Amino acid sequence: MAGACGRTYRVDPTIDPAPCNALTQTVTGLLVPGVEIEADPGLTVTAPAPGDCPQTWTVGIDGSWAQGPWTGVGVHDLNGADRVYETITEVAPMVIPRSGVWEVNYAVRGGVLLPANLVASEYVVAALFENGSLIVGEEVMVVGLSRGQATGAAMQVQGTGAQAFLRFFNAGDQVTLRAYRIGQLATAQVISNGDGRTRIMAHWIGPTGDTPA
Repeated sequence: MAGACGRTYRVDPTIDPAPCNALTQTVTGLLVPGVEIEADPGLTVTAPAPGDCPQTWTVGIDGSWAQGPWTGVGVHDLNGADRVYETITEVAPMVIPRSGVWEVNYAVRGGVLLPANLVASEYVVAALFENGSLIVGEEVMVVGLSRGQATGAAMQVQGTGAQAFLRFFNAGDQVTLRAYRIGQLATAQVISNGDGRTRIMAHWIGPTGDTPA
């Protein structure tokens, strides 16, 4: 800084040493780093109040969930060939509302019926499909029944199979429940009523960029 009589004065600022002081002195001058915060969908950022020291930025997660329950009462007969999946149309497709990692779980109540004196086996297997493609590795054997001798009364067994897993989905992905039978001589069904429901659901737990293990 130039003063009277051509004299030059240098003023060195005093930097407050407080830990919350972002001001630093560099070779080119004083510097206050700018802060830019970007939040992915599902994340919220709350700025500090004016005058706060230290300034605390709060990052929160806005969770989301989706489900496709079979809330009515009914039976879906499995009539297809062995190991050929059929869509359980009574369970509404689950549309993923937000991209990210989701915790998914589903439960399927199945039933099989063997007529009297019939030597046969019957099984029910279920799985979820993403946009029409099988989610490999998350299939579940729901129920099975086998008779090895041609004697005895009719036999019926019901059971509920369930599965839970983590998976990344994009917003708009569609998840459907499907099942197949193994055995063509008996009756195989997917069932839902007040004694046991068949349904799928998912809960968003991580933003895009998170990786399920």
